[in-house]
Amino acid sequence: MKSKGIRYSALWLSALLAVIFAVGIIVNLGLFFYAVISFSGKGREPKVSMYAEMLEHTNSGYLLPAEAADKLTENHYWAMLISDTNGEVLWSYDKPPEVPEQYNFSDIAAFSRWYLTDYPVKVWTVEDGLFVLGAPKDSIWKNPVEMSMDQLNFWPVWIVVALVCNFLVIFGVSVWMSGRRYKERDAARIEWIAGVSHDIRTPLSMVLGYAASLENDGEIPEKKRQQAGVIRQKGEEMRSLVADLNLVNRLEYAMEPLKKESLSMAALVRETAANFLNADLDEKYPIEVEIHPTAAALQTYGDRALLVRMLGNLIGNSIRHNPQGCSIRIELGAERKLFHLTIQDNGAGFTDEQLTLLRKGTKHETSSGSGLGLRIVKRIVEVHGGQICFRNILEGGCSCTVWLKAGDKR
Repeated sequence: MKSKGIRYSALWLSALLAVIFAVGIIVNLGLFFYAVISFSGKGREPKVSMYAEMLEHTNSGYLLPAEAADKLTENHYWAMLISDTNGEVLWSYDKPPEVPEQYNFSDIAAFSRWYLTDYPVKVWTVEDGLFVLGAPKDSIWKNPVEMSMDQLNFWPVWIVVALVCNFLVIFGVSVWMSGRRYKERDAARIEWIAGVSHDIRTPLSMVLGYAASLENDGEIPEKKRQQAGVIRQKGEEMRSLVADLNLVNRLEYAMEPLKKESLSMAALVRETAANFLNADLDEKYPIEVEIHPTAAALQTYGDRALLVRMLGNLIGNSIRHNPQGCSIRIELGAERKLFHLTIQDNGAGFTDEQLTLLRKGTKHETSSGSGLGLRIVKRIVEVHGGQICFRNILEGGCSCTVWLKAGDKR
């Protein structure tokens, strides 16, 4: 299981790609309809109504203005006027020879909307009869289209449904592609971290072994033995950092199997505090523990090793970042089947940068290098279904509060 940040990033990327594709589809449809409207309403095609109204009835017959006639010739159009009494052609302009000179009602009904001897035609009713405007052969495509009102009303719904379906398909494909990309990246990262940790472990063990041997060798000067002790101490810190890196990597991608059991949080808190005190902790780091009766009567269900690691990291963080010393207070209470564990000190506190990074859940360490240990704490709390809050105290120092599920002792 990936972290929330990665999942949200993948979903946002997929949604963005889907929106882009959906907008592309809408734009293409808009351009298509614009082209259809433009070609149907503009273009060079002469309008039959305009020419029918321009045809004048004079004493000598019918007359089409020279400008209109030239326009018909330019577009290879022809025209004629059919009498509404006997069906004879009263007037024509550039009429092809194969077009008849006489028509009955059946003939007019047959060609009025379609073709006349393979010529696409349009008609317009005038005072003296029927005005016919003919276009060149194979210049216009005509097809009968009929649609009920139910079908016509359904079209807008169908278009919306089609767009939604296309969006969902695109979004699904984007999620799948993004998921594959993140899986490949995560697999490469896990493999790289595991490889580096393995490569460091062997030489680091040799450094620690030689440093311990030199530190305990009474034949070398005291100063040299102290230097060997520093090397051993720093080597152990490096080994701890490598272990922390492996742990946070396993927690981040759910590679750490949880060995959950019923545990007493009160006992874990006392045990962890006692371990620090028994490890010859400097007197400038007094630890005070307060367990409320309600918390002592409840248990939690979790991984003992991880919860102890969480407590140890929080206490150790106060000690490590306050070399001048500080008082550490641990308080465990419970309310409404929920533990609230608070560990606070009166030391230097968090910087604004550290608080911002901790609250955002960023994967980057803070500038002071304190990010990895607290990141492990956050992941342990999250895998146990809890919540965590970091803050500074007005009087000085910092505080961390953890909420975990609680239940009755069995």
